[in-house]
Amino acid sequence: MTGKKKNILIISLSFAPNAKVGSRRVGYLSEMFEKYGYNCFVLTVKEKYYLQKDCSVPYGGTIYRTGMYPSFTLPASNNTLFQRIFHRIWSDYFSLGEPYNGFILPSLFKGLKIIRKHDIEVIIVSVPPVSPMISGLLLSWLTRTRLIIDYRDPWTTNSLFLENLSAKKELSKFIEKLVVKQASDLIFCSGVMRDEFLEHYSRHTKARCHVITNGLSIRDNVRPLYLEKTKKVMLYAGSFYGERKLQLLLDPLYHLQRKGIINKDNFCLYIFSILSKEDREAIKKNGLVDLVKEHALVNYQTIIKYMKGADILFLPSGSDVNYAIPYKFFDYLSVKRPIFTVAPRNSAIAQLMNRIDCGRLAFEDSQESIQKTLCKMITENETYSFSGFEQFSWDEISKKYEDVINRLI
Repeated sequence: MTGKKKNILIISLSFAPNAKVGSRRVGYLSEMFEKYGYNCFVLTVKEKYYLQKDCSVPYGGTIYRTGMYPSFTLPASNNTLFQRIFHRIWSDYFSLGEPYNGFILPSLFKGLKIIRKHDIEVIIVSVPPVSPMISGLLLSWLTRTRLIIDYRDPWTTNSLFLENLSAKKELSKFIEKLVVKQASDLIFCSGVMRDEFLEHYSRHTKARCHVITNGLSIRDNVRPLYLEKTKKVMLYAGSFYGERKLQLLLDPLYHLQRKGIINKDNFCLYIFSILSKEDREAIKKNGLVDLVKEHALVNYQTIIKYMKGADILFLPSGSDVNYAIPYKFFDYLSVKRPIFTVAPRNSAIAQLMNRIDCGRLAFEDSQESIQKTLCKMITENETYSFSGFEQFSWDEISKKYEDVINRLI
């Protein structure tokens, strides 16, 4: 970028050093914006609200932090009985579809000061949750500043997000209509997400719609960490929820063990997560205790090294998140290790797996497909070119964002 530096305000509830995966997109973008010559300012919450911190997550810009009143942290089991009761009443009866509405007013007042002090030209809001979206809407109205909504995930078009909020659905839809009507540009992390959004809201917005995926850092110089050197190691780092189930792997692994293809001496699946009681019992029931290991959580930069030392990287998805391209897919690409993906046939991640030579894809609705594909990945030593993965580098992603911003100011 040449000429006078342009001033950008990013509003995001998740930001470094929050260990949540949502912090990474905003962190990398803020770092790249600074690199490309923007003055980047970030408005987020105070660090005391983060349940887990990871100081290895990169970020850039000038950071402003504010409180939430009332505050809300998850899981509620970490709080006192009074706090749990209050949080339940607040989230069920008074909040607008999610419990973080205590961020709206503090971020509004802080945001007004930032915009006036630094002559902000564009506001970028990372969602969900919805509270930063409402803050961005109000700030854009009051200051006539251009507004960009960056959808990491959908809001009211996501049936999972609102399945228990029937009384608030219409209010939530009304708010989203106001937001997208005000926005100059809407950014989505996948084409499937954009298309699903336009089915519901195309007549309520004139904003330009863009697909800008998450990105990756080229990690050719990262030194691998090895969990095992005498076995074929499969690795998964993350939670299992919805249709992203560990059981997708347990049944195929059970049958491969029965057939004598894998055993405790030649294979191990390492899961960097805190497994549920049900998952631990399922591992025992399938006789896979020696083949499936639960590993303690580690920081972001360390898990990258373990990924680079693994033989296979597991990536599950489900029809409940058809639109999603999990952030870990880009982490997997960055270390250029074979990816075993289980996903719906028409999902966003399936489309990418078919575009890039980076591993094998099995379909979630077919145990036969999963078992055969997994068997091939374990028994064959096929190499993959990873041709074209450079298009997802954060440098390339940031250039796309720069084009969007430059059209506005």
